[in-house]
Amino acid sequence: MKAKAPGIIAGALIVAAPLVSFAAGLPAPFEGSSTLQADGFVKSVDQVKHSVTVLDAQGGEASFNITDPANLAQIRQGGKVHVRMVRNAVISVTRGADGHGNGAQSTQPNTARNVSAEVQTIDHASGIMALKSANGAVFHIQGREPAKVAGVAPGMQVMVAFAQQVDVAVAPAQ
Repeated sequence: MKAKAPGIIAGALIVAAPLVSFAAGLPAPFEGSSTLQADGFVKSVDQVKHSVTVLDAQGGEASFNITDPANLAQIRQGGKVHVRMVRNAVISVTRGADGHGNGAQSTQPNTARNVSAEVQTIDHASGIMALKSANGAVFHIQGREPAKVAGVAPGMQVMVAFAQQVDVAVAPAQ
């Protein structure tokens, strides 16, 4: 029973964090998604496991578990492919552009699923934000409901909690 207590406490803190952000006058957390698209060459294909290993133009290698196997039968070793990954996220503003806010930090370690970032630009009409992580990488998130990002402005600090599930589709490149 004692082993479950830290998990329960951490879960309660995660659930309460959005309420604290909202109470501090910051925009309420909102849902969004990040889409990554890239072209590469197939190093290997595993039809049974629905996985593909792809090499990019710089020689980088990445393996993907395909969640949409519709085109998998058309994928061949050495062939050129287009990879599309979509990952859902919840975005919470932790500090305003003026530096004020609740100063809350994620109770989870800063892993690939939780990223602290600064809003660089935002298109309020589409809900698309350019975010810059602590390591300098710039990535984009599109809010599901543009009206919910109305209170977000460049310079604000956000915590992006990515969903564990990633939707990946691979198709032969045209």
